[in-house]
Amino acid sequence: MEKFSQLKIGILLTVIGSVGLSACNSDGSDNIKTGSNQAQSELTDCMWQDAVSSQDGTGGENPMNYALPDSNVSYWSSEFSVPEGAKVLIDGDYPYARHTSLVSYTAQGERVNSLVDVNIQPNQGVTNPFIVGNNRLNKERGYKAELVLGDLPTSPKENTLYAPKTDSNDVALIYRVYVPNKGFNVKGGVDFPRFKVQLANGEVKTGTEVCNVLKVKKKVLDNVKSPLELVLSLYDKQPHEGFPAQVIPTWYTAYNRVANLRCLYKYNLDQCEGFQTERELNQWATPDNEYTFSVISRKLGKVVVLKGKVPQIAATSGNETTLAQGDIRYWSICTNELITTATNFCIYDEQIKQKDKDGFYTIVVSLPEDRPTNATEQCGITYLPLSERGDGYTGPDAIEKGHNDVGFLIMRNLLPYPDFNQAIQNTKIWGDEKTVMGDYLPDISYTTKADFEAKGCP
Repeated sequence: MEKFSQLKIGILLTVIGSVGLSACNSDGSDNIKTGSNQAQSELTDCMWQDAVSSQDGTGGENPMNYALPDSNVSYWSSEFSVPEGAKVLIDGDYPYARHTSLVSYTAQGERVNSLVDVNIQPNQGVTNPFIVGNNRLNKERGYKAELVLGDLPTSPKENTLYAPKTDSNDVALIYRVYVPNKGFNVKGGVDFPRFKVQLANGEVKTGTEVCNVLKVKKKVLDNVKSPLELVLSLYDKQPHEGFPAQVIPTWYTAYNRVANLRCLYKYNLDQCEGFQTERELNQWATPDNEYTFSVISRKLGKVVVLKGKVPQIAATSGNETTLAQGDIRYWSICTNELITTATNFCIYDEQIKQKDKDGFYTIVVSLPEDRPTNATEQCGITYLPLSERGDGYTGPDAIEKGHNDVGFLIMRNLLPYPDFNQAIQNTKIWGDEKTVMGDYLPDISYTTKADFEAKGCP
């Protein structure tokens, strides 16, 4: 097999290895229940920038849809520089939502540290709503934290977010809100985290002065694209029909950018199984998620069927008063464009309405034109559309090389609880996914519209 330089592999996998950026359009900063689908409006907090989004369902046609964002999560970014010797303090409020986090990154989008909801100690008199058994709906929701530049210690200080120390003290942060409660806006009914800066001379800056002192960048996070000629050369190999999809559909854990490329395109790998590497995802992935991916192709079957079990999830979107125990905090499956790294559509745990008598769901994945007539909730089936654009490449050879036939599936597991051993987080090596996850890793099979419709509607 032809060899590419390690540098080129790294460039390509800056995108492909990025599985997991969570995003959606921003909204106003009011604290009222305005509904999660309200139109985007101007941000009033100067620290936070509008983010990428996959909620419009247009995939790579939307230039803001990149880095494989989950459609059920809202995402905002902040990039700035900390004056030498300054202290950066944060005032925040727990949103009315499934999950929230404030995550630091390197300039290359490599995940560093997460100030995750369950570990944030609240202000006096406030209850953390993300701890199992606690009330989720209390009005008082404040907490205080600090941003510290330096290496992540073995035992991090309480309510401290660590970011890498660089010569320029540049910082990149992402703020996420997963699945706001019904009736609340996309920020979960609270303000963005608010920053205060204490300079080396003791002077304190607040409000818009903070953004001036920190030299906040008014831009979205960089979208690192793959060199298209390299991607096309990898497709050109075409060792079998439907490549880079596997003839026998297979899930692989996302580990790091170089390894993921080697596995996706079988670069210097006859098979992925048995290959062990480190979890070092980049391109703004969250430390609180781990991911499995699978490439599928309409050349191998125009209808794809997923069958598996959803881990036990504590429902939150209906304004449940108390956070119940579960297996993991959040679960989703998305269809994506492999080359553009756009997300098309996602289904998250509470949206799986129908299961069979043994607790298994069935998800049908196809283009809308190939959707079986019985792939409906009324027939116990969840439907997940594919992109009309395939992997997102639209060049003149797209049809010939199968670019428009390729789909990319991603499954997320967020914050498994200690007693749940079948999460993606517990996989260690390619090939152990099914052994570790069992029925929680869905089986993938190909079929036709006619054959699936022949099953009827129970």
